[in-house]
Amino acid sequence: MSLGDHLIRIQNPDLRILTIDIERLAGLARAWEPKTRYIPAANFVREPRTICYAFRWYGEKAVQFDAEWLDGGHDGMTRRVHALYDRADIVYTYNGIRFDNKHLQGDWLKIGLVKPKPWKDVDLYPVTSQFGYLSRSLDYTTRALGRPGKQLHYEHELAESAVDGDEKARRTLAKYNRGDVELTEWLADRLRPWIKTHPFPRSLGDEHQCPYCGSADLASKGRTRAVVLEYALYQCKRCSGWVRGGWEARAANTRAAS
Repeated sequence: MSLGDHLIRIQNPDLRILTIDIERLAGLARAWEPKTRYIPAANFVREPRTICYAFRWYGEKAVQFDAEWLDGGHDGMTRRVHALYDRADIVYTYNGIRFDNKHLQGDWLKIGLVKPKPWKDVDLYPVTSQFGYLSRSLDYTTRALGRPGKQLHYEHELAESAVDGDEKARRTLAKYNRGDVELTEWLADRLRPWIKTHPFPRSLGDEHQCPYCGSADLASKGRTRAVVLEYALYQCKRCSGWVRGGWEARAANTRAAS
């Protein structure tokens, strides 16, 4: 089965899926030499901080934008993004586990917010490691898979101008931020059958369903074997994802010793 450049959308997901991307302002620090390899925290005269984010709920058309220069300043922005995570069942990001989530959680803790309701992360950056592309950047990966990549690129001067009140810079930064969200969700739909740990997106039922897209249109493909167990094997006719059925037979009565 060849999917070409087709996207595999989840049809009527039962879970709330949030795609999000944050933008940060670089810190300013005192340094003794231009080739400094480590800057102590005490040397920072301005710490790096999150200044804005964009997001979209799966199935909705509009990508929304929020920033520290909107209602309530940085604290107001932090509380609003916390409320989004508190509503989400699944969160799509690109390198969000190591970057976006860490910085957001640090901000929540600083202003005394409790930990949001548990969510499941679908970070697409680790997924791309299985393809061996020249680069794993969001821009390169989406271009390699058939979509024009980023139309704008992050610039430190742009972020500085935005926080200083430049309205044109703010509009440009918002456009860039929204573009990253659109690319991230597009990539999730493009990579769907390759995302091995994607949470099940539909309500559980008695019939076999594809764990990637939720389709019940599966083709029997014989058996697949684990170490000592044998399972029924299916392939989704919609997204081509491989689906393992329930345990059907024990392939061996013994197991290798360590």
